[in-house]
Amino acid sequence: MDAGWAAVIAGASGAGGAALAAWATGRAMVRQVREQAEQGFDHWLRERRQEAYAALLSTGDALQDELNTVIGHTITPAPPDEQHAAWRAVNAALREVDRAGRTVAVVGPPRVARNGLAMRAALYDAVAVWRDPANPPADQRAIAHATANQAWEESATLFLAQVEQAMQTFDGVRPG
Repeated sequence: MDAGWAAVIAGASGAGGAALAAWATGRAMVRQVREQAEQGFDHWLRERRQEAYAALLSTGDALQDELNTVIGHTITPAPPDEQHAAWRAVNAALREVDRAGRTVAVVGPPRVARNGLAMRAALYDAVAVWRDPANPPADQRAIAHATANQAWEESATLFLAQVEQAMQTFDGVRPG
């Protein structure tokens, strides 16, 4: 009888051990699947953020290029149809800046979005200098434009710093 009980206990222990091993293996597999899903989402989000940040910066540069055409027409007068075409290009570039800014606001962390919106506002200020219906003298406009441009450059620098910090979180570096 002792041998019978020993066999029952050994069988139960073996079955219990197998069940415990299966449970532990199952938990490890679930944890691995979760980690892979999180890594996949992090990779996707990192790519979307990189695209959005780059788009905002490049649309800002494109807007500045289009605005330079308008400024050139102000300094050396061009036919009205060329001036209107230049302003249409500036307005289209402003819409692209808005789209890029909204994308940054959606995919980026709040601090990056705030800086992106500040950069957008500085670009609008630079354009507003040349839209002024009062048409101040050229030297005053140039000074106002230089001030607005400096604000844009500073906001772009701050935006880039925030972007770098936000992107480090994807590289396993937690900002301090």
